Amino acid sequence: MNKSQIDIEDLFDWLEQQPELAQLRKQAAATPCEYCPTEITTDLRLKTKANTELANEEGIIGKFRDIIWVPGRNMRGNAFSTPELDRSLSSVAKLMSISTLWDFVTTIPLFSFSLSLFSWGAIPAGTALSFILLWASNVAGENATDRRPKHTSKANWSLAAFVLLSVAKTLVSGVGVDLMIGNRAIQAEYAQKLAENKLSEDRANLTEQSKPSSNLIAATQRCSELQDQMKQLGANRAVNNLQYTSVLVQANGTFEDNKSDKNLTNEELSKKYSTSKGVCRYEQALKDLQKEKNQSALSLIEKQANAQKSLPPLKYLQQYAPNIYNEHFKGSGSNIEWVNGSEAVGEATDQFYKKLLAGEFGLLGFSLFTFAISFILTGSASVMLYLIGKNPQVQASYTGTLGEYRNRRLSDYENLVKKEEV
Repeated sequence: MNKSQIDIEDLFDWLEQQPELAQLRKQAAATPCEYCPTEITTDLRLKTKANTELANEEGIIGKFRDIIWVPGRNMRGNAFSTPELDRSLSSVAKLMSISTLWDFVTTIPLFSFSLSLFSWGAIPAGTALSFILLWASNVAGENATDRRPKHTSKANWSLAAFVLLSVAKTLVSGVGVDLMIGNRAIQAEYAQKLAENKLSEDRANLTEQSKPSSNLIAATQRCSELQDQMKQLGANRAVNNLQYTSVLVQANGTFEDNKSDKNLTNEELSKKYSTSKGVCRYEQALKDLQKEKNQSALSLIEKQANAQKSLPPLKYLQQYAPNIYNEHFKGSGSNIEWVNGSEAVGEATDQFYKKLLAGEFGLLGFSLFTFAISFILTGSASVMLYLIGKNPQVQASYTGTLGEYRNRRLSDYENLVKKEEV
């Protein structure tokens, strides 16, 4: 630049390239003025008709908007820019903002269900947590482009933070949508699993119950011993009649005892012969009693199994396993809710990934679509952030030397303007 005069076109070209003067250029272009060629001095020759103070367009709403929808200028420094560079940065910023907004929407149900303990405050709290993650992701994305010397490590860590946050939100994006639009289906599938587990436990208990008890094992062993003795004694009963009769009474009880057994139940017989002679009668009573219990339990299991096939899972639990139902659900009819929101999130996650890994894509529906979109957006935004950070022009926008050169040049122009006015 010639030190003795101002090159107006060169000045305006240079001013157009200064990113930090964008708002100044915008306000200057919109400011009406009056040109008076007969005046001598510059400030009288060109008179503005409006307030010349630079307006601050960044109010609370503007700052909030920039948190959600990141402007391209936040992806570079203030030392250098071109219209082409700003367009490229705006494209990357839009992609990143769409990605974080998508994840913001899909994670709200996840946090809301997890915080269901707060009742009416669950949705506001879930929205606030999702917004914090959106803000953190966008800040990390903005910092990931500053790859000037001595800042590369910070940029790498910021990019890693953006990727990890986005991946974490992507992994639960489909789950969040499932909870939002398919909560009842998740409840029904979980109720079905609980009902099946209950029947499996009942069958296992029946199998365990069918095993001989310690009393029955002891009675069977003693009865067998007495029967062996009667066999031996019965071979020569004329000689051993008295001893044979004694063993017979120990095994089967007296004639009077047997006569009074006619109207007694198996449980009453087992109690009677557990404390008196007649161990074989005691053994038989225990066997019959166990058989009755097994038949009763088996009939109940079969009844429940048939009901499980014919009734909706939630209704089945309400009727046949109310304790289990009340442990996991509350309400009835169309207003069934989870007792524990964290359990809802865990079960929804388990169901989603079981179907995904099993290739049952048709059962996932819209949640699979949101998961796929989130995955694509996260991958694309991460790659674009890395590549734009490698752009030499972006790196130049963060350099301090260009800022120092700009300030010197503005100072030179100011000095020349003052000399011309004098």
